Amino acid sequence: MIVEIKKLAQGISVTRKSTDLFTRYVGRLLFQKIIEKLQHIAPHEVVIIDFDGIRAVDASFVDECLVPLVKLSQTNETPFYGKLINISDNVEYIVGQVISMEKEHERYIVITDRLCKNGCHALGRLSEIEKDIIEYFVINRQATSDDIASFLHLSGDEANTVCSNLHKARAIRKIDDSYVFYCV
Repeated sequence: MIVEIKKLAQGISVTRKSTDLFTRYVGRLLFQKIIEKLQHIAPHEVVIIDFDGIRAVDASFVDECLVPLVKLSQTNETPFYGKLINISDNVEYIVGQVISMEKEHERYIVITDRLCKNGCHALGRLSEIEKDIIEYFVINRQATSDDIASFLHLSGDEANTVCSNLHKARAIRKIDDSYVFYCV
């Protein structure tokens, strides 16, 4: 599923000509519109959040729209995976700052379609090993925890633990109980 942020914003008269999304109010409005669209997704689907035409966002918007969306993706009620595409440098910076902050001892990671300034196709609090694993998936599309163990010279248990944690944060996909993980 593709969610076009600019189209949603224009549909609720939040923005006509502006390419900026600011305030908690706007974030809550767009989050509700996204939730309406998510009622039709299949389990484990990738939800692409398209920021084409959006130049800037503020921390309040991200905190009210994207953070709750990431939280929702991590529940077992509606397991899905989010991916941001067509983000500007400003959007990358603000999203990265907001989701990197510790909230309720949760960890948020958002996958992107571009290599970000942190050297990874993801934003959030990531260890160097986690960045390497995400980049491995960007290139190879799928792998087992044994593949990751071999690539990073980890034990099988260590690799499985890191991959499982990345899956829990919805940074890599796992569709069934096998040891195969997939790129978002």
